[in-house]
Amino acid sequence: FSQMANPPTQAPTVTATEAGTLTVFYPVYGEGEGFCTNEPPTDHGLSSLNGIVTSATNAECCTKHFSWQKSGFCFSQMANPPTQAPTVTATEAGTMTVFYPVYGEGEGFCTNDPPADHGLSSLDG
Repeated sequence: FSQMANPPTQAPTVTATEAGTLTVFYPVYGEGEGFCTNEPPTDHGLSSLNGIVTSATNAECCTKHFSWQKSGFCFSQMANPPTQAPTVTATEAGTMTVFYPVYGEGEGFCTNDPPADHGLSSLDG
């Protein structure tokens, strides 16, 4: 998995571009199904976070306050939600639609690079 451009995650990945300015996440009820945010409380009609249970991460907040959501709405509102499978982006190396094992280069790995990149003429037997 370490060779993948975007390996599966068990927790969301946080980037510097994620919205919000607070260092904690808090639940927002009453706006759709509910979600967690680190935006200023005034953005959601709150004057402060006094008395509101906060969390260190968005995932922790969603799990703590919205675990009952069957739709996964809270998690879906994250800038980079957790995934159960690798995510593919336009910047991921490789152009093939299938992955194949490459042996003999260190410990071996799987790739979707063209076979010629690894000294193979084709993927046929």
